[in-house]
Amino acid sequence: MLWLVATAAASPMEFYGFGARKMGRGGGGVALSEGAESILQNPAALAGQRYPQASLGYVDVGTEFTPIPDVYWDTNRDGLVDDEDPPLDVGPHIDPVRGFMLGVTRPIGPMFSFGLGLFLPTDRLIRLQTFEPQLPTYFLYQNRAQRYELAIGAGVRPIWGLSIGGGFQMIPRASYSIDATMDLTVSGAQSGDTEAGDVVGVALDVHDMSLDLQPGFAPIVALHWDAGQAIPALDGLQIGGSWRGEAGLPVDVDINLQVNARSADMGDLDPVVLPLYLGISLGVFDHYTPEQLNLGAAYTIAHTATITADVKRTAWDQMTPSIARVTHLTVNGAGIEIPDGEAGDGNPFDVVLRPTWSPRLGVEVAMPRFKLWPRFGEWEIDVRGGVGFEPTPLVSQSTDTALLDGDRTLFALGLGFEHDDPFRTEGNERRMRLDGFFQYHIVQSGSLDRGDPGTPTAGYSVDGSPIPIGGHLLAAGVQWGLEY
Repeated sequence: MLWLVATAAASPMEFYGFGARKMGRGGGGVALSEGAESILQNPAALAGQRYPQASLGYVDVGTEFTPIPDVYWDTNRDGLVDDEDPPLDVGPHIDPVRGFMLGVTRPIGPMFSFGLGLFLPTDRLIRLQTFEPQLPTYFLYQNRAQRYELAIGAGVRPIWGLSIGGGFQMIPRASYSIDATMDLTVSGAQSGDTEAGDVVGVALDVHDMSLDLQPGFAPIVALHWDAGQAIPALDGLQIGGSWRGEAGLPVDVDINLQVNARSADMGDLDPVVLPLYLGISLGVFDHYTPEQLNLGAAYTIAHTATITADVKRTAWDQMTPSIARVTHLTVNGAGIEIPDGEAGDGNPFDVVLRPTWSPRLGVEVAMPRFKLWPRFGEWEIDVRGGVGFEPTPLVSQSTDTALLDGDRTLFALGLGFEHDDPFRTEGNERRMRLDGFFQYHIVQSGSLDRGDPGTPTAGYSVDGSPIPIGGHLLAAGVQWGLEY
């Protein structure tokens, strides 16, 4: 059956799991065959389905982190960071995530099945946003939840309960360019002129602007083995594994700006035009989806209790943070020439990240079946729970950055109701499900002590105290699914 609910993270698996049943067990279950829930974790487990399936789910995720002290920043925009600047409140302010997940699966013959899952956030389809590395930022949570998710997968079961499968996650790639001319005119002052705006005129002419979105793909390769089909003594044991390649959203930003500085009506002086050309290229890498390896086992006892154990390796060490960097800058004109390579980037950072291994442990108990109404057949109630641990990938950083993160422990609960399809025709066994889940994540408390710079410095706390780290995340949702 197809049971899909997901959060809109860089990938929902990175934080909460995928699917209401898996999320109710703490995000584990790579070894279980659970319909389209398996598209992202293990598409090989799609094989062996009896009926087509469809589902609709809704999820709501909120975050609350320890408030950060006010920091120094050039808030009055006078080009200086000093005590004259009002302190900057950096929050953290992280938007909640709400959205729908749609999914379908389709078996073709007794051995092959494929499926598609789509997450649609309700607040925005996609948001491209970088962060300022000098300001304290929870870099793994800021903006990583603000995009749609599309996954397609398929599985085939040739022999002995062994299935192989594959698929991909699709993310958009972007390219943005702008060509413009700015005319800056300074004229002679007249009687009654009291402000700079009376003698300075500015006109901006945008010639061309384009934004291209192209698809990008993160491949998935997977295996699944129902051991009991090959060895009866191992009935109830399932083993699964999958590998997903990395992907990301590289945004190429090209800005071509010509500034024409003019003087006019300056007494006996001839009009002067000083052109200045700026060619700027920015490198931005947003919504990074890291390479990931998932391994897991599940054992079902007497068709009643199921225990799942999973471990996930995520290659965060290859991550490029969402920081805009100048990759190309040339300045020419009016006796000024700065060739490419001689202008420094204003966002230096030296961050060391590591790959992480995160375990999951879950349990699900199916209560005895019972009957209420004839059209609904036998009812089954499933109770779930799980725990997990996500170590932070952040190892170290220089004083130029203030990235925040901590080890995260999660606790999950879930409840499901399954019954016969009340609209079924005579003789079939199609079923319907309604599942709900709740997750509570604790980000370990700590602090980032950047030291005392001695003078007001951008991004440093005004009172000189260390920046506290810690908080919690809440995720809850429901999901409805039907075999048809």
